[in-house]
Amino acid sequence: MVIKKKYIKILTRLGNFECIFESNTPEKGYTVTVPKLSGIVSCGNNLNEAKKMIKEAIELHCECLLKDGLAGIKIYPHRIQIQKEYSNV
Repeated sequence: MVIKKKYIKILTRLGNFECIFESNTPEKGYTVTVPKLSGIVSCGNNLNEAKKMIKEAIELHCECLLKDGLAGIKIYPHRIQIQKEYSNV
């Protein structure tokens, strides 16, 4: 089984995030991860749905990080910057 990977930047209201879209058969959907955001995984039945779902996951995750005041997040107008890795411990 060959897993195909696509690297796509997703524009969110908090900035751009490089995402990895993986699929062994595109007609069976995509699994998506975000290398800069540990633990974020989403999926979709097709590429457009996967893009929509990962955008929502990124925005929700970052909003929670900002709300909880976790280190490593810097706020800029209309975007954020991940400064360093963070831990959920």
